[in-house]
Amino acid sequence: MSRCAILITTAFPFAAGEPYLEAEIPVLAAAFDRVLIFTVGLHPHARQTLTLPQNVTAFNCAQRPPRQARLRDVLRGIPAALVLPRLPQADRREAGASVLRRAFLGYFTARTKRHTAEIAQQIQTMDFSGYDDVLLYGYWFFVAAAVAVELRPILQRRGAGSVRTISRAHGYDLYTYANRLGYLPCRTALLQALDAVYPCSEDGAAYLRERYPAFTEKIRPAFLGTNGGVLTAGSDDGVFRIVTCARTVPLKRLDRLALALAAWRPAFPAEWTHIGDGPELPKLRQIAQRFPDNVTARFCGAMPHEAVLTFYREHTADLFVLLSTREGLPVSVMEALSFGVPTAVTDVGGCTELIRDGENGFVLPADFSDAQLCRTLSLAAQKAGGMRSAAFETWRSRFVAQENYQRFVQTVTALFAS
Repeated sequence: MSRCAILITTAFPFAAGEPYLEAEIPVLAAAFDRVLIFTVGLHPHARQTLTLPQNVTAFNCAQRPPRQARLRDVLRGIPAALVLPRLPQADRREAGASVLRRAFLGYFTARTKRHTAEIAQQIQTMDFSGYDDVLLYGYWFFVAAAVAVELRPILQRRGAGSVRTISRAHGYDLYTYANRLGYLPCRTALLQALDAVYPCSEDGAAYLRERYPAFTEKIRPAFLGTNGGVLTAGSDDGVFRIVTCARTVPLKRLDRLALALAAWRPAFPAEWTHIGDGPELPKLRQIAQRFPDNVTARFCGAMPHEAVLTFYREHTADLFVLLSTREGLPVSVMEALSFGVPTAVTDVGGCTELIRDGENGFVLPADFSDAQLCRTLSLAAQKAGGMRSAAFETWRSRFVAQENYQRFVQTVTALFAS
């Protein structure tokens, strides 16, 4: 039996985005005779930056720069603000009479059509008749999932045998409250057309099931994971070392941590290391200039995924901090736990599926105060050292990439038997 998997995603393996796919692709490649990756969110001149298994081929499908292409999508989607496209009644109700929601729906539809056409052009000379099973896999429960649905009849016309269509779901693409309109297009249509949707957390699965109970059987949580962990030791020189790793964008609330460190008055030296870049980095550097003399900051900029893991192996970290306004099941926390680093998180998304307050880290309310954050930093400086084994065991027992992705692939391939 010959099998082919087609993954639709937005950056991997052409950019620094989606580093968690590095661990999943080899497992997918071992289960399928051929894996095709179609990346749809980049500049047409982007080049592949990562080495892939021999039976995996990646295509950058972009034909125009992203801003130019998306402006065209917005313009082409304007008619939907006046007349809704043909959709299930539930999706029409969710779009409602809001001009902004209808315009967003139009943009979503236009972008889906564009990416579908881009991929169709790439596969027009490919023969799929030799494959008994073909998996269409959208990595995001948004445009990527819609494109997977649209490609199904195209693949069937090109000779594919049994075709199954799935999507993962993470954060922005799952929680409607994360969108400023409180709306994500075509949820019911996608759930009807897909064979399964795999939220990356139990919280995400519960959220989807509650909102769309008719599709409960299709919604199955599937954890991501990381590899290469080892239990490391904490600081032994009296310095309390805090690490963050994220894009410096508003939803990560790194400015709140910087302001807390500026106001904090520990009786011991503390050091904050941030890995990642983004638009708010200059603001963080400015705030860091106001830190007390015994609190220092180091900004490392963006790092390749493997370099982040090397950092944890070679540098001491006493506390990892993630203060996001929303999350799915953050891989950055899994990485920290895999080296025994206790973590402070906000109670959003699936974060409490990773962190148990007082056992392997600390949980702050989603709307935490500056005083609460400072108290948590002080408490962590006292107690985090005794949490390292529990932190590492959380990763070892639940979030090892090889094990989680093998389970995921077994679940996915079982769809062909149904």
